[in-house]
Amino acid sequence: MGESAMWGSDNGSGIPGLSSYETNEDLARVALFEGYEQSLLRFAYISCIVFTLIGIPGNLVTIVALAKCKKVRNATALFIINLSVSDLLFSCFILPLATSTFYNKSWAHGKALCFMFPFARYALVAVSLFTVLAITINRYVMISHPQLYPKLYTTRNICLMMAGIWIFSFGALLPTSLEVWGRFSLDPITGSCTIVPDDHKNSPKKFLFIIAFILPSVAIILCYARILWIVRKTAKKSRNPPTQMKSLSMSTTTIATRTDLDKRPSRNTVPAFPINCFINTGAELSSSCESSTPSEQERQSVTPETKARTFGHEGKNFRRSFIATMRWTTAPPKPRLPTKKDKKLLTMIVAIMVAFCVCHLPITLMKTIVFDATTHSVANVVGYVLIYFTTCANPVIYVVMSNEYRQAYKSLFQCKR
Repeated sequence: MGESAMWGSDNGSGIPGLSSYETNEDLARVALFEGYEQSLLRFAYISCIVFTLIGIPGNLVTIVALAKCKKVRNATALFIINLSVSDLLFSCFILPLATSTFYNKSWAHGKALCFMFPFARYALVAVSLFTVLAITINRYVMISHPQLYPKLYTTRNICLMMAGIWIFSFGALLPTSLEVWGRFSLDPITGSCTIVPDDHKNSPKKFLFIIAFILPSVAIILCYARILWIVRKTAKKSRNPPTQMKSLSMSTTTIATRTDLDKRPSRNTVPAFPINCFINTGAELSSSCESSTPSEQERQSVTPETKARTFGHEGKNFRRSFIATMRWTTAPPKPRLPTKKDKKLLTMIVAIMVAFCVCHLPITLMKTIVFDATTHSVANVVGYVLIYFTTCANPVIYVVMSNEYRQAYKSLFQCKR
């Protein structure tokens, strides 16, 4: 990603492949960032150094703290750890090479690393964005389909999801690495090793831009729009008692009336069952909604013999009323109203997504148009800096916006279990 040329358009087909350079010294002699102000390049490599010093310990602490703290050990925390691993690798591998490139105004690391640099950069950016998408879908399923959540988000399934993200992100670049569709090489225009057109002038940048940026971003927006719609709808219903509740009350009154009219002893009266309004997912800290189920004593008190004695001589209408009531009480759980912790966590995830878009979208849009990098030197360097900033932005967001994560950090530093 560093190239800020991130997903951009082709710069023509005059860029030679790595095989065109006989030695690493030939590659190092290619001048980069010609015509750029020295103060601008100094700002770039100093920023990279700062981001490295913050990103490596920040993401490492996040991984260890969330892994050790049982209080936040849930699906969202696992995806956050996955995101932090991606940012940590980016900080350890991409940022030092980018710092050297800005400082030396050349690529001094050989052909092998010039190949690995864009391969890792593009893949790690994709891992980050798809992980944010996975977190968003996780919250959407919890809010809108709570009955499906415990079945879908088991530890095994979460591990498969994360493995799929990594495999897909790196696998999408295999055609480019084999020079079947574009190739990795040094681009003097953008000043970085990146994806360049192959001999047939083909490049996958626009395809990657759509598949790995546009589509996930649209999916994230749609998920949040759906969540907000559900929240508004559920909040409105919570202010007005549902008609089903009134129907249940009438059915209960009918049962009580028929029981009072019955000449049999009152000990045969069937106990009323509590209503199970919401389901407790049991997997998320932020979901504290409790379910209400009949106690063991109540279940034991309603035996087939008891029901036979009570309802054996009742009319059809009475039985239908009771059956309808029982069916209603065992209906699948409906979308629930998010708790206060849900809302805080959703806000944090939105902040992560907004930070990601703010840092990536400007340079992405700019690189979809062929432009003179020397004329737009400030925009080019600022685009680099914004992209590299994302590696250390997420740990700051966690600390500022999540009380549970702050407690996890404190517990780690205070050596508490």
